Amino acid sequence: MIVRDLVRQLLSPAELAQAIGVSESSLKRWVDAGKIRAVRTEGGHRRIPIAEAIRFIRERRQPVVRPELLGLPAEMIMSVDASKDVDELQRHLETGDVRQARARILARYLAGESIAALFDGPLRGALERIGELWKDSEAGIFVEHRASDVVIQLLGQLRAVLEPPIGRPVALGCAAEGDTHLLPSFMAATVLAAESFDAINLGADTPVAALEAAIAQHAPVLLWVSVMMPPSTEVASSLARLLAREADADRAVIIGGRHVASVPVRQPAVHVAASMRELAAFARGVLRARE
Repeated sequence: MIVRDLVRQLLSPAELAQAIGVSESSLKRWVDAGKIRAVRTEGGHRRIPIAEAIRFIRERRQPVVRPELLGLPAEMIMSVDASKDVDELQRHLETGDVRQARARILARYLAGESIAALFDGPLRGALERIGELWKDSEAGIFVEHRASDVVIQLLGQLRAVLEPPIGRPVALGCAAEGDTHLLPSFMAATVLAAESFDAINLGADTPVAALEAAIAQHAPVLLWVSVMMPPSTEVASSLARLLAREADADRAVIIGGRHVASVPVRQPAVHVAASMRELAAFARGVLRARE
C-alpha cells in the first residue's frame, strides 16, 4: 500500500490509535472534542481522512509506531539523526532507494519539519552533491538522472498527503520556456500545497503563451515561475511583460531560480525569492491578505 492510495481513504479510530500507539478510547475522545476532524458513515461510525491524521500527528509531534497502518514505510520508525540528513539522503538517492529516501523525509515531516525547510536543507544539499559527480566520471550523469527520478517519486507521494481542503485558492506555475529542470517547479508546487493552496504545476519548458492560457483558465491567486536556465532575450522580455501585467491585475506573482536575474521583472510588484522558505512565507502572506 502506498501513500497516494490512502489520500482518498479513511481510517477508523482503532487504526489511527494503533498507528500512533494510544488507546482507541483516547482517540475517540480527541475526535469528539474536535482535536481530530472526522466524518461519520451512514451507520454513524467515525472515520478520519489520512491527511487529517497526518496533520494531527505533526501538530502534536506524536510518535508513529506502526506507520504501515497509514500506508507509510516501516523504515520511518528508525531513529533519524538530523545531522546526518544530507549524507543519508545522498546515499539513498545515489543508489536509487526510493523507500529509504521517502522514509527519511516523511519521518522529518511528521516530526514537525516544514516541507520548505526540508527542501532548502537536506534535499537541496544532497542533490547539489550528486550534481557534482559528473566531474569525476561519466557514471555521475546516470546517477544524477536516477536520483532525480527518485525525488520526483518522493514529491508525488508528498503531494498525495498534502491534499488541500476543497475550495482552497489556486496557485499556478511552471519552469520558464527553455528551462528543462523539472524539480524546482515541482518542489514549489509541493511547498504551496503544504501551505493549503490548490497548486497546479505546468512543469518544465512551458511556453509563455501556454502559461498565459493556463492563467486565463484557472484564474490563480498566486503565480510562480522557476528560472534555472537562462532564457532567450525574447522569452525573458515576454515573460517579464506577462508577470508585470498579472501583478498589475492584483495577482500575487513570485519568481525564483538560479537565473532569475535574466528576467527583467519589475520589483516589488513581482516578488523574487531565493529559497523555498521565502516562497512559503510569501504564500502565507497571500492567504492572510485574502482572509
